[in-house]
Parts: sequence; C-alpha cells; structure tokens
Amino acid sequence: MSVTAINSTSASALALLTGSAKALQATQTQVASGLRVREAADNAAYWSIATTGRAHSISLSSADDATGLAAAVADTAALGVEAAAGIVSEIQSRLILAQSTDVGRGAINDEITALKDQLKSIASAGSFNGQNWLEMGVNQRPKIESMVASITDDGKNGTSVNVIDFDTAKSTLISREEADDGILTRSYSGTTRSGNAYDYYLVDVGSAVPASFGAKEIEVSEDTTYDELEGMVSSVNAMFARLADAGSSIGATRNRISASSDMLKDLQDVTQMGIGRLVDADMGQQAVLLRAQEAQVQLQTQALNIANNSAGMLKALFV
Repeated sequence: MSVTAINSTSASALALLTGSAKALQATQTQVASGLRVREAADNAAYWSIATTGRAHSISLSSADDATGLAAAVADTAALGVEAAAGIVSEIQSRLILAQSTDVGRGAINDEITALKDQLKSIASAGSFNGQNWLEMGVNQRPKIESMVASITDDGKNGTSVNVIDFDTAKSTLISREEADDGILTRSYSGTTRSGNAYDYYLVDVGSAVPASFGAKEIEVSEDTTYDELEGMVSSVNAMFARLADAGSSIGATRNRISASSDMLKDLQDVTQMGIGRLVDADMGQQAVLLRAQEAQVQLQTQALNIANNSAGMLKALFV
C-alpha cells in the first residue's frame, strides 16, 4: 500500500467522522430545545406556518383575557340585580303588611327607607374595572357595551375581533341623570281596582331629570290609604318584573361570554397542537437516535485512531 493510499484512507475516515459529529450535534440541539424546526433554515415552510400560528395564539390569549374581564363585569351586575330583586321583594312584603294594619306604619316606613338605602349601595357597588351596568351617574345614559368574544384570522394577515353587545338600558337600576333610565328610579303608573290612577317610583336620588311629573315616592304613613297602598304594590310588582327581565338578559350574556371563553381556550390548545406537529421534535425518537449517533461517533473515532496508528507503522516500512 502506498503512502498516498494510506493518507486517502485516513482522510476518508476523518470526513466520515466529521459528518457524523455534525449529525450528532444537530440531534443534541433538537433534544435540548425540543424543536426540530428552530429557524427558517431548518424548514422554511414549517417555520413560517409556526410563526404565524404563534402570533395567532397570542391574539387568542389576549382575547381570552378580555373575555375574563367581561365575565367579571357581567357577574358583578348579575349579583347586583339578584340582590336588588331580593330587597324589592322585602319592600313588597312590607307594603302588603301595611295594607293589613294601620298600626306601626311608621316603623314599616323606616324599614322601607333602610331597604332603599341598601338598593342605592348595591347599585353603586356594582362596578368592576370601571364599568357599572347598574348605576348611571350624572351626564351618563345607558349604552351598548361591546365585549371581546373571539378573534378571527382571515388567512391573509388580517385579524378581526368579534364582540358580544349588551345594552345597559336593560340592567340600569338607578340613574342620576334621567330617572326614567333606572328600574328603581323611574315611575310606574296604572289604575287601581277602584278606578283611581297611580304613579309611583321607589328610589329618589335627585336625578337631573326626575321621574314623570306628579309621580310620588313609595312610602307609607298612618294617613296612607288602602287604595294608595294597592297602587304602590302594583308599582313594585311591575318593578320586580323588570328586574327579572334584567337578570335574564345578563344571564344570557354571561352564557355567551362563558361559551366564547371556552372556545378561545380550545382554539389555543388546537393551535399549539398544530404548531407542535410541525416543529416539535419526537423526543422518544430523538433520544434513540442520539444514543445511536454517539455510539457511531465513538466507533468512528476508534477506527480513525486505528487507521492513524496503522498508517504510522506502514509509513515506517517505506522509509
């Protein structure tokens, strides 16, 4: 064997070892990062799809956070309406009690006044993140509140935000601007069984635009007639019906928000799974491959050492 042939054999062995070492390094990188496509050079198409998917996943996460805030606002309003309905029911029972006796009406009225104060507190406390669906302040009117429901990707780098709308006119309990905007501050009119007209409101907060002209606040005294009490009870019944409608409207909105939140979470999971299928390394497969490549490099290193040692001895024979 010539010296040239020996050198060629050693060079081939070295090249083979170098290639195996590079493959080993690539596998080690995949095992360490958990990714088989870390950059565009690994697979341009997969990298591009995964990058777009990650951006969409971030948008979905932001939308999910927004629905969480919307859910908190709706939950707060729902609790407020539920509490208000319970108190209005208690006021109704006091009015019915006042119908049955002329004695102790002053005490009954004191209880009704205390219950009214509770209603005012509930409406004022129904605020979350700066939104209050229960109380309108001065210069405020009920409006449509839009809440993030989902994110839609049109596949052309365009993203649209889908919203859930809620009209706070359905849930406003107290209005300090226009009394008629509030379920508890507006007046309720009708006619008693004896044919007398009535027009009553429950809570007076000094609204800039008061309840209808001639309407009276619901309160009792020793001089309150049975006919007047009948009108008050009828007004409270109408009020209670509006509170029930408010609770239903808020409940339906809460269900839509909850469904949207669940959908967003599912979409995030699906998106992450899709990205993973494209770029994640199969860790079980890569672990087996890593052990095989390590063994291959060790064998090739030993072979190269043997070749180098043999080449040294053969060269000595030709010198």
